[in-house]
Amino acid sequence: MREHDRTTIHEAMEQQTISVAKAGLVTTLSTRTTVFGATNPKGQYDSNESLSVNTTLSGPLLSRFDIVLVLLDKKNPKLDGIISSHILAQSTKAEENKASDAAVKSTQPLGIKEWTLPCLRRYIHYVKQRFKPVLTKEAESVISGYYQLQRRDGTHNAG
Repeated sequence: MREHDRTTIHEAMEQQTISVAKAGLVTTLSTRTTVFGATNPKGQYDSNESLSVNTTLSGPLLSRFDIVLVLLDKKNPKLDGIISSHILAQSTKAEENKASDAAVKSTQPLGIKEWTLPCLRRYIHYVKQRFKPVLTKEAESVISGYYQLQRRDGTHNAG
């Protein structure tokens, strides 16, 4: 967050006003509103450091929030395995119930090499409805293992 933005949001939360200067005019606007903020730590969250250090937000700004919750995503290979299995099971069920065979009839004509995302979704749904594909245990194991590897190595990022 830029320093100017920090100053502005601090003023809005502390004094419930914002000072605006445009075209030589200076005015103060009322900002009676709710502020709900979310942030990710810079790198990995370090429980030995303060919240200010982890979020790079100043103490005075953090003190303006009525509630501050720290949600930690702790890596747990056993739980990650359970979650990935659940997601795979739910994904298969959800796709089976989404669209009808009629949606596939509007796919792009033959000869077009790139499919749009909606077209690809309709095709996958059509194949699932018509042919009832099932993931093998080996395929589920590969997908689950990949998910767990991503979690363990921390290579997937929330942004």
